[in-house]
Amino acid sequence: MNSRERLLRTFEGKEIDRIATYDIMHNVGLMEYLTGTKINPKNAEDVACQAVSKVLDLVRHFSIPSDLEPKIEEDEDGFIYRKEWWTVQVLKRPISSLDDAVKIMHKDIERIYDCISRRKVCRQALFPVRLFGEDYEYFEEIKQNFKRCVEKMNGTQMIAPESAILYIALERFDIMWWTYLYKDYPDLAIRHLDALTDYELARIDSFADTDITPISFTSDPIGVNDSLMFPPEFVFNILIPRTKKLIERWKSHGYRHIYFADGFKWPVLYEILSWGLIDAVDPFEPLAHMDVARFRKKYPDTTICQPIDCQNLLFTGTPEEVRQVTLKSIKDAGAKKILIGSSSEVHPNIPIENAMAMYEAARTYKL
Repeated sequence: MNSRERLLRTFEGKEIDRIATYDIMHNVGLMEYLTGTKINPKNAEDVACQAVSKVLDLVRHFSIPSDLEPKIEEDEDGFIYRKEWWTVQVLKRPISSLDDAVKIMHKDIERIYDCISRRKVCRQALFPVRLFGEDYEYFEEIKQNFKRCVEKMNGTQMIAPESAILYIALERFDIMWWTYLYKDYPDLAIRHLDALTDYELARIDSFADTDITPISFTSDPIGVNDSLMFPPEFVFNILIPRTKKLIERWKSHGYRHIYFADGFKWPVLYEILSWGLIDAVDPFEPLAHMDVARFRKKYPDTTICQPIDCQNLLFTGTPEEVRQVTLKSIKDAGAKKILIGSSSEVHPNIPIENAMAMYEAARTYKL
């Protein structure tokens, strides 16, 4: 059974040959261990593709930088970024007053719609984490290069370039300024969210091709460890209806869909799963009370993704502790409709032996 078959049969609840693995691999040491090759700027893409093919059925956040060293960049608006292999940190925003934020938001909305009309990648509509395609100019380039990378992965599937709305707005303006904008200029803030939604819809239509990958993904900043991140009226009336539009568009193209929401998401699960659009929920962070057994009992028909804690267990635990927790997660899920991986990513501080213990426990579990 190849990875594509295994993943689709997992979503469908059908018999599989082994538990599927799914993760973000942000650990150079693990990549070098899996491939026996030292990474350098020239071979980084090939090594990364080969590494994920060794242990993963499904990979997310796959990107390759042109330079392995961090670099500082300033954009046309005065935003200053620190760019690394996997992430982009906003070091400075050119916003010192609400008037500054209003001017930038008006300008961003105009630029977003201009890019939509020209099928171009819009720098003001990107999440500052390397997902896939941030360095290309046109939508079509994203699709072509995505296909090229997947063909190097020896059957491992890659999630279609993921869709987000509020994450992008919060990172662009910072949660403080965005909150002020939403409070004092609600019509403008909602127009911005709508522009980001329209941009994602255009990007989805440009990319969609289930022959390249059958799995799509949306993400929302829903919760912290113990509660929702925003008031329920905002979550239910503003945020998730726009996300639903994106999911409907992905599904219209024939995709299996993973819904990602950080943190404590119990209050929204009934609503989003009632749509009948979502095949899997991601992630299951123990620190946010996302218990596998509880979810399986309440939602037996939905696939569970990434239940192995990467904040504490994978970082500081022993390989045997990781193995036992992995086995428990599989059993708590009924050994079906579960994709094993870290609760966020195999980050650079996770010991190689712990990551391998998680993957091997899943891949050798006797069904």
